[in-house]
Amino acid sequence: MANTRSTPQGFRKAACLVWLLLAEPKRFLELHPEKDENAFVVRRAFFKSLLLVLASGAVGYIAGIVLGRAIGCASANLVSWLQIAGAGLLLWGTLFIRGWEIQTYSGVTLPERVNQWIYRALCCAGTVVLVCSLAWPQCAK
Repeated sequence: MANTRSTPQGFRKAACLVWLLLAEPKRFLELHPEKDENAFVVRRAFFKSLLLVLASGAVGYIAGIVLGRAIGCASANLVSWLQIAGAGLLLWGTLFIRGWEIQTYSGVTLPERVNQWIYRALCCAGTVVLVCSLAWPQCAK
């Protein structure tokens, strides 16, 4: 059975614990009473997601620069449509993701993994399109 005890923390204490988890995980584990390895799971997920965000931003930025050089400047209308499409992809990924209704104890069934892959793909694609719209030079009026 899961531990349902509340662990109320003030903002300063919470910020300190977040810092310890990300920067000094062994020290965090010394403070954590259960001594489980979930801290490393959270830390790994944090940095993997950061890499996905940075990679998506870089791909979008490079795509915008390349499109600007290959095709020329983008009209304000095109930039608006790209931003709408990027926001739509991000919202789609957010609204699409399934949680409790497909969750299992192991959390690694094929539907759960595909669910995560689709979610990440939609979020990364939305970020690429949004950043591309910002990096693509606009035509002067």
